[in-house]
Amino acid sequence: MFQVGDYIFYPMYGAGHIEAMEEKEFLGEKKWYYQVTIEHPVMEVSFPIHNAESLGIRNIADEEMLESARSVLLEQCSELPSNPTARQQNLLNKLKTGELNMELQVIRDLSHLSSKKTLGWTDKNMLNNARKLVISELITARNISPEEAALLLDNTLHAVH
Repeated sequence: MFQVGDYIFYPMYGAGHIEAMEEKEFLGEKKWYYQVTIEHPVMEVSFPIHNAESLGIRNIADEEMLESARSVLLEQCSELPSNPTARQQNLLNKLKTGELNMELQVIRDLSHLSSKKTLGWTDKNMLNNARKLVISELITARNISPEEAALLLDNTLHAVH
């Protein structure tokens, strides 16, 4: 269980800070909720405390996890489905896990694909979303600016390809 003040990662939203826990009534049922501020971009979200695990909420990556995840960028690119709908579903499923390794796989594979052909709008959007999630976590994990986090990601990606 997380506590007020903890930094967490919320899949599909990014890194956030637990501001409060409060009881709310919804459809006649009272439940405890985390109140979270997602910091990049700034937004407020809440979710039932008992759903945290099923939502994929996790602690922010520590330095060891960041270094381990970096190796994903060195791995062979996955073969992406040629069908755009199947490709998008495959990549979206990876992002929904909230796992840093999966987010980096999406970035690695779409970056590789963009070196072969111009990405369509949906692929570009997926790549940008994956980048935002990783950058959000880097900002919080390393206590750096958004610009520094983006540069760190780009430099790491370019160093391995």
